Amino acid sequence: MTNSVNQPEARRGDGWQIEPGDGTLPVLKELSPGRLLAIGTACYVARYGLFITAGHVVDALRNDAGGLGTAFLLHLAPGKKVHLRQIKAVAISPTVDIAIGQADNYVERFPHDPLINLRATISTTAPETASWVATYAYPENEVMDFTNPEARKKVRGDFFAGRFLRDVKMSENPFILYPHYETSIRLKSGSSGGPVFDDRGRVIGVNCRGWDFGENYDGEHLSSIVPVTHLMPMELSFLQIPPGSWEEAQVPVECRGKALSVDKLVKYGHINFAP
Repeated sequence: MTNSVNQPEARRGDGWQIEPGDGTLPVLKELSPGRLLAIGTACYVARYGLFITAGHVVDALRNDAGGLGTAFLLHLAPGKKVHLRQIKAVAISPTVDIAIGQADNYVERFPHDPLINLRATISTTAPETASWVATYAYPENEVMDFTNPEARKKVRGDFFAGRFLRDVKMSENPFILYPHYETSIRLKSGSSGGPVFDDRGRVIGVNCRGWDFGENYDGEHLSSIVPVTHLMPMELSFLQIPPGSWEEAQVPVECRGKALSVDKLVKYGHINFAP
């Protein structure tokens, strides 16, 4: 499937159209040729299509053979252009529910004009207790059916806010056995992998799991967040850095074409980082 289909509409839950290039976007799984479903959320961290999401979102993209199935990021570009950027490769942390991958940056077809995107600023500093945190995500969307020309293609996203509750260093939760953050953001299906912003606008983690206490529950909600700290040592062997780009020039010649860790990409300026 290519991006030559009718342009979908991306709107927030209140009906306002999402501004192009926001940098937080839905992860689309191809259910069958021409039929796509938003199963999670991702966030760009480098200009050449590098993104972060939850590990279990990537697991949901796998095909029957266990490999990465056909999946896309729905990218809104300036001028109301819509690109379906195919996810080319991913790496999942072996210890926590976080992943980093790369979507097609069009290097093969346009080596001197790759598809550029906004990038978030990540931070490894835990927010203060009771401070505001928020996520942008694409929960509870319907299948986009491009095989039916009459069907309206749309994806809805929205902001969800809450308070930072605590930094769990030693987890006793049988479902999350690693260090994580807890917030009062209410998460819905499809929010997994969405970036969680602190009150300074920095991404401090990705949505991992929301705890559903029922529709009649009127107390404080609970969600579990994987800190981006766990990304830093991950080695990326699949990186495709646009040739001749500013990013390529920052990488020492002897390191080009080799696996680079996330903290090295921070060092080279590919990823915005604010301690």
